Amino acid sequence: RFDLLVAGRHDDPPAAPNILPILGATHRMSPARLAAARAEWADFAALPSPRVALLLGGPPRAEGMAPATAAAIGARIAGFAGSVLATGSRRTGAAAEEALVGALAPVPHRLHRWGAGGANPYAGMLAWADMVVVTGDSVSMLSESLATAAPVFIADPGGLGPRHRRLHDSLISAGQARPLEAAPEAFARSALDETGRVADAIRQRRLIGA
Repeated sequence: RFDLLVAGRHDDPPAAPNILPILGATHRMSPARLAAARAEWADFAALPSPRVALLLGGPPRAEGMAPATAAAIGARIAGFAGSVLATGSRRTGAAAEEALVGALAPVPHRLHRWGAGGANPYAGMLAWADMVVVTGDSVSMLSESLATAAPVFIADPGGLGPRHRRLHDSLISAGQARPLEAAPEAFARSALDETGRVADAIRQRRLIGA
């Protein structure tokens, strides 16, 4: 028996004294890390507002996002963004990243390609975003985007299973995210620190060192 079990609300955990349901997943995108990234990537301030952080994932069990999907998402965002801070992930693929470049051509943008050398601007993109768009296939990037206070929009890349759908529903029901179709209408939300809440629960239960 576990002293504390942390589970995503989208997995519908049973109510029990030792179960702590959270929105999304735990991660390392803390308030302190975002503050440091905002200082480190201060040059992003020169980009026109609204600055949209675009986080592209890819199919969980396939090789690369379809270039047409990346281009369609990019074109949708280019229609309302002042500028775009975009990054791919290990599942995105070079072809999808290249298609995204073409779609974002009408607006100022920065694209961090997966595996590119140099410092990774991912945290800086989140720290400077006026709004965040995340593809719904990435639980990690969705969860990390909620660490900001910016409106978060979920882009549907297609082919998602019921578990991802439940995650989206849980975030939307909690007022923490909306579908991309609702953009660019802004909405108020508070930064979410579920990792901090888990740490507090561990301390309160005096589980460290037990």
